[in-house]
Amino acid sequence: MKLEFFGVQTPIINSSDKDIAEILLEAIKTSKIELQDRDIIIIASKVISIIEDCQLPLNSITHVQRKAEAAAKMSGLDPRFVEVVFQEADEIFGAVPGAILALRNNIIQANAGVDQSNAGGDEFLIVLPREPFRSAEKIRKTLCVKTGKTLGIILADSKTHPLRQGTSGFALAVSGFIPLIDDRGTEDLYGRPMKITTRAIADNLVSGAEILMGETNQRVPIVVVRGCNEIKFQEEEDIEKINDLMKISPQNCIYMGPLWYSELKQ
Repeated sequence: MKLEFFGVQTPIINSSDKDIAEILLEAIKTSKIELQDRDIIIIASKVISIIEDCQLPLNSITHVQRKAEAAAKMSGLDPRFVEVVFQEADEIFGAVPGAILALRNNIIQANAGVDQSNAGGDEFLIVLPREPFRSAEKIRKTLCVKTGKTLGIILADSKTHPLRQGTSGFALAVSGFIPLIDDRGTEDLYGRPMKITTRAIADNLVSGAEILMGETNQRVPIVVVRGCNEIKFQEEEDIEKINDLMKISPQNCIYMGPLWYSELKQ
């Protein structure tokens, strides 16, 4: 039993670099890694945002709504930055010093995924790709044609967890495989059947890859994962459906559910 992670360094990627598949293949070749069938390629979502022109100069934000101004005071963030967070978010839950808690595409994330790190300088910010699952699917199909291999793709991002210090990785989008392993119905060591256990295998792989990718100046936006034999590779026409498997409704979430129902009781 062996699971391998290969970090791949690249030159600094900017908005003029449109062919991510070619950049990826060249970087993998330079790293002396030979892709194999059933490799999973994890790509930092920020790379996709840069290539898809999701960077935004702060001075382009000329109006800040009152709610964003209030959240900026509470968080200590630039009001223009917070305005973009409000624009990107489907719902804002509140603010603490340094961050806004927001819901975007049924993912709870600090600042709705809006970020300034590695965004091009202090006067720029960057938002998440608009349709990350479609970007992942396009990259995978291109790479499979170019290499003749069966591959999986994960677009990776980072997030915090309730009452835990620091960030860990999660899969913003996947393509080519089922991102969960459903253990419901299987028995534990003592014959007790599992009732609700589902393993977030794509998220777990990204968390492992984050150790190599880092969050600052490592220039390792690509990690190749090899040996995860439990993954079920599958061509799926409805790529959005596959990605929705990773999400859960607020009512059924262990963290959001109690808050949701208590709100309904008021």
